[in-house]
Amino acid sequence: MRTYEMRVYTLRSKAAVEFYASTVYPRHLSNFGLFGVEAHGLWTKKDDVAHRMFVLVSYAEGDDPREVSQRYIQSPEAVHDARGFDVADILGVESTILVPSASSPLK
Repeated sequence: MRTYEMRVYTLRSKAAVEFYASTVYPRHLSNFGLFGVEAHGLWTKKDDVAHRMFVLVSYAEGDDPREVSQRYIQSPEAVHDARGFDVADILGVESTILVPSASSPLK
């Protein structure tokens, strides 16, 4: 079973959210697979004054999400994906490892 993670990114501004969602995230989609990461969606909250993005990803069975994330963040692929984006605009990242219920379709 894959390990699912909900990542909540808090960004500096609405413009940063829009750039990340429309430019950086699509670039991630072409590189995540190289690291065993599967993207399941990116959401924002309507009228969110906190400028957050909610990202659901999963990792191959047995992989440590923290280790995979670090390996990806330090990779040339991540640097390429983030070109044109000021990473200082990421004010915080909250990570929650999700455990599916027995009836969950995502397992």
